[in-house]
Amino acid sequence: MNPPEDDITLDPEWIKEQVDRLAGWEYLNRYVKHQLKTPMRPQELCDKIGVYKGYIHDITKSAKKKIDAK
Repeated sequence: MNPPEDDITLDPEWIKEQVDRLAGWEYLNRYVKHQLKTPMRPQELCDKIGVYKGYIHDITKSAKKKIDAK
């Protein structure tokens, strides 16, 4: 196993590049485990994918702006 200083999953740049994939993975896990009807708080998802707690809110606002612009 790699020493902690070589752990790529602790690198903020790597997390930033992989955040969509990590979020997708969490949703896939919930689907496979039949947990889609159980709500997941945005903070819980943020914690699981390694981003700040307001990330989901910011993404939602950004998507709304893009949709409203059309």
